[in-house]
Amino acid sequence: MLFKAYRFSPLICFIFSLLITILIPIRPIAIAQQLKPKAMPATSRRLTFAEAQKLLTNEKEGNLDKQSGRFTRTRLRDGRVLELFYPLTTTNRARGGKPLTVPGYGLLYESEAALKETIRPRHALEDLIPDGRFFVADVPMLVAKLEKRLHAKLDYSRASLRRVDSFIAGYHGSHTTAQTDPHVFQELTAYYGEVLRRALSARLPSGLNAEWKVRDEKVGGVRTQAEPNLIFIATGRAKEIKPWSSILMVLADEDNRGAGLTKLFDADLKAAQ
Repeated sequence: MLFKAYRFSPLICFIFSLLITILIPIRPIAIAQQLKPKAMPATSRRLTFAEAQKLLTNEKEGNLDKQSGRFTRTRLRDGRVLELFYPLTTTNRARGGKPLTVPGYGLLYESEAALKETIRPRHALEDLIPDGRFFVADVPMLVAKLEKRLHAKLDYSRASLRRVDSFIAGYHGSHTTAQTDPHVFQELTAYYGEVLRRALSARLPSGLNAEWKVRDEKVGGVRTQAEPNLIFIATGRAKEIKPWSSILMVLADEDNRGAGLTKLFDADLKAAQ
């Protein structure tokens, strides 16, 4: 037996080293997949009204959906789907009630599946934080990345949010609301969430702390989105705050874009009481 063990030890060592080589990269790969933006859903191709009408030649228009004189959705014989929006005439109050005509147009999808993917219900985090479980595990790393991005050491204080606000102000200068970078979004959410978590914990009775917790939110009755939220006990009952919602507000909500994180921080703390 000793001879056999000695004989096969190189093979065992080789297998062990191979396993180490394979398993070690798993976590970095998972992180990279988490931060990589998802491909956008299949989009339609816009057509002129005349082009869309031409595609409907010898087709039964509106075989999927029809609103006479306004809108039709047709599955073409080749499997594609055409949405046709008819011209509309309305009153232009700004021009003394004169009629205003909006030209018609068409939207062409490669298939019914492409159409369904485009119109299905979506969670705001679907492309920004695809999996909240990876996010929660990576909060310290994400904060470190934000510090590197800002070239500053952050101390998790309310005052430090002003430094983050300055960065966001610059970010707004070169990005539209549709260009929110998942990397930036996750880093900001991680830091803001940690500032909020620590402030909440300092207000709670001894032995109680606010904690990151993932909650699976139903989307459209079929899909689920893992939300990374803050959970804590206050006045004898569990409460929940969504730090990502505040970040979404300052980055992607056109009506609230530019709102300071310090202001939202105060509002979130007040809501937690």
